[in-house]
Amino acid sequence: MIEQERIEHIKAGIDLKTYIEQTTGASFKKNGKGYVCRCPFPDHEDKTPSFIVTPQENLFHCFGCNRGGDIIQFDRMYFNLDFKEAVGRLSPSGSATGQADNRSPLPVKKKPSDLQKTTALTVKERKLLARVHAYYQHTLTEDPAGMDYLKNQRGIHDNQSVTDFSAGYANGTLLNILPEDDEIIKSLKTIGILNNKGKEIFYNCVVFPLYDINGSIVNLYGRNIDDNCNIKHLYLPGKRTGLVNRQAARRSQTLILTESIIDALTLYDQGFKNVMPIYGVNGLIDDHLFFFNRKIKEAYLVFDADDAGRRAAASVSLQLKEKEILPYIVELPVKDVNIYFNRHTPEEFETLLKQVNPKALEQSDKINNRKQSLYQETDQGFIVGYGDRQYQIKGIQRGDTQLKTTIKASADVQGNLPFELTTIDLYSSRSRIWFAKLCADLFKASEELIREDIGKLLTHVENYNPKEKKTDTPKATQEEINLAMKFLKNPDMIEELLSDLITMGVIGELINKVVCYLAATSRKLLKPVSVLIQSRSSAANPPCKTRYYP
Repeated sequence: MIEQERIEHIKAGIDLKTYIEQTTGASFKKNGKGYVCRCPFPDHEDKTPSFIVTPQENLFHCFGCNRGGDIIQFDRMYFNLDFKEAVGRLSPSGSATGQADNRSPLPVKKKPSDLQKTTALTVKERKLLARVHAYYQHTLTEDPAGMDYLKNQRGIHDNQSVTDFSAGYANGTLLNILPEDDEIIKSLKTIGILNNKGKEIFYNCVVFPLYDINGSIVNLYGRNIDDNCNIKHLYLPGKRTGLVNRQAARRSQTLILTESIIDALTLYDQGFKNVMPIYGVNGLIDDHLFFFNRKIKEAYLVFDADDAGRRAAASVSLQLKEKEILPYIVELPVKDVNIYFNRHTPEEFETLLKQVNPKALEQSDKINNRKQSLYQETDQGFIVGYGDRQYQIKGIQRGDTQLKTTIKASADVQGNLPFELTTIDLYSSRSRIWFAKLCADLFKASEELIREDIGKLLTHVENYNPKEKKTDTPKATQEEINLAMKFLKNPDMIEELLSDLITMGVIGELINKVVCYLAATSRKLLKPVSVLIQSRSSAANPPCKTRYYP
């Protein structure tokens, strides 16, 4: 296995521009902070200069054939070598076999320490960058344009997914809240938040932070919400550093890799939490490989279904194999992940993973979260659960155009956890939408998921038929039966009965007391009792006088 230190020494120690000039005969011209020439790859007929080398990063990219990367990747593509052969060829010791060759000395990149200095942020700059990102997060909640883009154009419906990716939105108001401090303005320009004219470079972008291994923000990615703009993807200047959703590599031995952050967010929103983006077709950086080297055993590459995406998948696969990570290339039936989930379900994506690896363990939390986990009938209705969400149904009232019921929603409806309790008409669309909003806040879930729950509740309520309650008639013991028979055969039963009632405090109305007793103990006597009561209330038979006992 090739030592990482050796690889890093090659990438940072050899001047890429000079090496390409010596190797291919290319002629570069200065272009801003970089150099441009016609693409040197033989299979790309480049009529206009489209091949760029940026000395600060020591990277190349061709906007025509979409190739790009570091010096090792250039050698692999240009000479059709594998990774080990390219490293061996670029090593000071000589060729891939370790034997010296007759090549010209490799051009040494000057002042690599200065390069490191230009790409690393100071502690003070990192704190300032974190404050800027916090403001962008706040702006996302205040200005609807950012969330409208994510929901309506990208299909990201779960607010928790947006929160987990720490998304923000730059609407140009950052300048309004900055203090009049020249040092802060200078620092923001140094970081790259502001350009030389003092304008926000991420203006009109949804913004995502990139974190280092310690959890500090070291870079930002911005996606312009206007698809007609010239530059859609933006990062802070300097060497690409930092990871998105780095927690995925800590909790799992398998990962899903995507070509972009928006694609990763889409998969995350669909319940595939073990996902991490690279940054474009040549965006697998050292931070990825260093982080993967700790734990990751398998990686599923879900890149765009075009030539550039396929080449990137093949290139990344080789790099992962060098780290002893088993790669699986997933072929999408549409252009990219985001479009895929506009037409397909998480279950269908799981099938794609199974096609490349029948033993794939990656599953969507969204699928498990939608499965019914509980059904329990109660005296007044029933309790039903989906994932970690429970609903208790009571007081069902059916009508021709209404189906009213009382619903209690909670993570544990029989416990002491926070809950929502309301009576709604399940046949009313407005009532369902209103209740879904309440429950979405309670469960920290998407309204789409809660509306799906309520639709299932509607079916449950329509089909609910309460079971008839079985009442157990108490049976008298033999001793109780003997006492009752003795009482009934007693010739002085009426006097004993009246005496007991007087002892209980029921005074007067002697005949009524007897009648009530007989009515309570014999259904056959109900009719005669009613006649007796009517006769006692008639004028011909005035009620008897009340007799009081001491």
